[in-house]
Amino acid sequence: MKKMAVLLCSMLVCMSALAGNPLKVTSSKVNLKDFMKKNATATLVLDWKNTTYDEKKSPLDEFSATDYEFIKKDCAEKFIEGFNDKSKGLKLGQGDKGDYQFLITVKNIDSFINVMGWGSRTEAKMWGTLKIVDASGDTIAEINIDEAEDGTDYVRREAFGKTFLLLGERIAKLK
Repeated sequence: MKKMAVLLCSMLVCMSALAGNPLKVTSSKVNLKDFMKKNATATLVLDWKNTTYDEKKSPLDEFSATDYEFIKKDCAEKFIEGFNDKSKGLKLGQGDKGDYQFLITVKNIDSFINVMGWGSRTEAKMWGTLKIVDASGDTIAEINIDEAEDGTDYVRREAFGKTFLLLGERIAKLK
């Protein structure tokens, strides 16, 4: 029994150590930790123009037009909600003119059925880039987003918003 407990604990430690961060800062002109603490506002712009589903087809081939519009709207709202919940200073909005602009280019989305846990749920994934731009148009930071995931829901189209909620929380805590 003691060996089994040690084995389980070591497995949990290994799993948490190998869990990757989907965010990689490729360039930054500021210390992001201090930047996120600024008492300022920013607007969110999501670019879905060249988005693919599973790197093979258009999202409109996978979802109905109304579901795809819901996904885009829900992702924006959830990203803002997640970011603002965890941000200590900088606040995000949509449509309003702010001091900064967060430009997220969504390159690829994907989903799969996760059968582990309390029933099968859809887990959504997202790949893309985030560019933080100031009012003069200068790029402050560029961040690569590689397979942001863990947003799960019983309703497939709502799982993408949950992924963006978690992504917003992670970006607000960038160091």
